[in-house]
Amino acid sequence: MNIVLFEPGEWRNALPPSDVRAVHLTQILKLTPGDRFAAGEIGGLVGTLLYGGNPGGPIALSDPQWDSPPPPLTRVRLLIGTPRPPTARRLMKDLTTLGAAELHFVATDLGDKSYLQSTLWKGEYKTNLWEGAAQARTTLVPRVERHQSLKRALDVTESSGEARVWFDEAGSPWDRHAAHDKTGGVLWLAVGPERGWSTAEQALLVARGWQAAGLGPRVLRTETACSLALGIAVLKGWV
Repeated sequence: MNIVLFEPGEWRNALPPSDVRAVHLTQILKLTPGDRFAAGEIGGLVGTLLYGGNPGGPIALSDPQWDSPPPPLTRVRLLIGTPRPPTARRLMKDLTTLGAAELHFVATDLGDKSYLQSTLWKGEYKTNLWEGAAQARTTLVPRVERHQSLKRALDVTESSGEARVWFDEAGSPWDRHAAHDKTGGVLWLAVGPERGWSTAEQALLVARGWQAAGLGPRVLRTETACSLALGIAVLKGWV
């Protein structure tokens, strides 16, 4: 953890010694009473808290000094063909670290629709978002939504004037036409499951005005493709 995160006001309650954050403070940082450590409240400013100590018992925290704005989220939102839950966990962590603004997980024609019914989506995924935010030393996490089909996702997420790109092996190289947008607009990236978008889904994306792009000749894991696409967008100025 590069920053220890709390829900707003949560730090007022002593941390149980079994809490992963308590373990980090005592066993990784090896703090002593009176030390300060990097902390923040989700959605708030970044700063420090005072470590009160209490060997073997609940850890008291106090004296918050929230004094710095967190790094802002990028202007990139992703539509993702829902992968297996273990992959989705890694994906959410990495894309949060990279600053994705929104993550929309979609049940696809060639994917397993049961993936969207996992217990992951009953709140467990928030742990992965927090892990990604802690890595990036930020208090901001992306909005996460689920959609039962690509059509439903497009109906809900699309707005006029936004740049929209979907990825396909036959598309032109993404890094060559990922232009820097200076108007403050939003960029949507659609990454399919490892089996790809179906013919019907591809036709739908084209009909709805999405531009096809490629990420090279290799077949990539979903999490690799998402991170690569978002990383290129960030380097091209969609921040």
